[in-house]
Amino acid sequence: MRKKIIRNTTCIVTAAILLIFFAVTVLMYIHTVDLLKTGTENEARSLKAAIDMEGLEFLEAGPVLQENRRITVVAEDGMVLYDSVADAVTMDNHKSRPEISEALFHESGSSMRTSDTLDERVYYYAVALKDGSILRVSSSMDSIFAMMLSMAPYMIILAVAIIVISILIIRYETRRMIQPINEINLDRPLEEPMYKEFMPLLNRIDRQNERIRVQMEELKVAEGMRREFSANVSHELKTPLMAISGYAEIISRNMVKKEDIPEFADRIYKEASRMTTLIEDIIKLSRLDEQSDMMPFEAVDLNRVTNEVVDALQVVARKRKITMTVDGDVPPIEGVRQVIYEMFYNLCDNAVKYNEDGGSVHILLEPSPKPEYVVRWSVWDTGIGVPEEEQERIFERFYRVDKSHSRETGGTGLGLAIVKHGATLHDALVTIDSKVGEGTCIMVEFPEKDNGQSA
Repeated sequence: MRKKIIRNTTCIVTAAILLIFFAVTVLMYIHTVDLLKTGTENEARSLKAAIDMEGLEFLEAGPVLQENRRITVVAEDGMVLYDSVADAVTMDNHKSRPEISEALFHESGSSMRTSDTLDERVYYYAVALKDGSILRVSSSMDSIFAMMLSMAPYMIILAVAIIVISILIIRYETRRMIQPINEINLDRPLEEPMYKEFMPLLNRIDRQNERIRVQMEELKVAEGMRREFSANVSHELKTPLMAISGYAEIISRNMVKKEDIPEFADRIYKEASRMTTLIEDIIKLSRLDEQSDMMPFEAVDLNRVTNEVVDALQVVARKRKITMTVDGDVPPIEGVRQVIYEMFYNLCDNAVKYNEDGGSVHILLEPSPKPEYVVRWSVWDTGIGVPEEEQERIFERFYRVDKSHSRETGGTGLGLAIVKHGATLHDALVTIDSKVGEGTCIMVEFPEKDNGQSA
């Protein structure tokens, strides 16, 4: 950037200096020509006054002339009577000369042309004398060119000197201008802004830094959650694997009575089933994490989904004599049907698992009383309940309120995490109301549309 600024600025300054010198030269030439014309005309008038008083004898006495000046006297018929440079007798008739012709009719005349006698560019000025003859004074223009030519080396030296000095100044000023930019604190760009012109850029850098800081914090949190999740997964998988391995080893070494083998086989089956369920829940969570933006939204009938979930859990509920009922009717919402099914299934499954034998599970579908939501889906159970201090944590992955009871019922600790993920995907609100020993109510409220997506 610095080299580009220096190069471009140097080119501009050099061009400007050359243009200025050219303009000055032209103006000097024009001014010098004007001075030469004025001097020639003044001298002609002075000579006219002297000749009118003393006659041609004044010229023969040899008047003092400026350098490059020539005097000629021409009779009315055009014959040359006197010339300060050439022999008048040998000169041709001058009546046709423009300045002579003009002076014969208008008392004065002028012209600029190349002289046939001197072979150089000449300015002529003629005035009529008292006796009718014409006095002509001429000045060579070559003297101007010679003067300009003699000045050229000095002007070139001066131009080069100015350009060199300008380049040095440009380099210094560019370095001084660039230095504050190089010293900008990119971590805190708004602390000492040097140029107000850079404020839009500095504001963008500051906003970008803030976004980066937020993202870094999110990454740290995500990394912590990933490590915790990995540790929990390892622990949760290790427990059933160790149990399966232990039971299998005991059986393989004939350390179990034949009549006890079915019991050990049943334990192995339960642990394997628990591990399979855990893996399935982990896969579901991974899919939600990775494909949330890719899942197509469509019209979902919550009434039908709820009945499908209840039908799927009826066998388990009946074994424990738990009654499951559904009330209410709501219009379809925009959502991902499979995700909503998993949400309802996990909530109802928990209501059955953590219920008392002979208890009940009641599901209600109704319009939401909150203006930003349109549908409320609720599930009540008469189970063990959740302590108030733990209600905010039950949606964390692998968190269990009653760890021993959860393992006995085959719980993975991921069901409510899946519910939370699904609610986030649908911009839904999940709330819990529970009392220990009395039961739990979990409500899911859906907005009219999800994330602006539609089928």
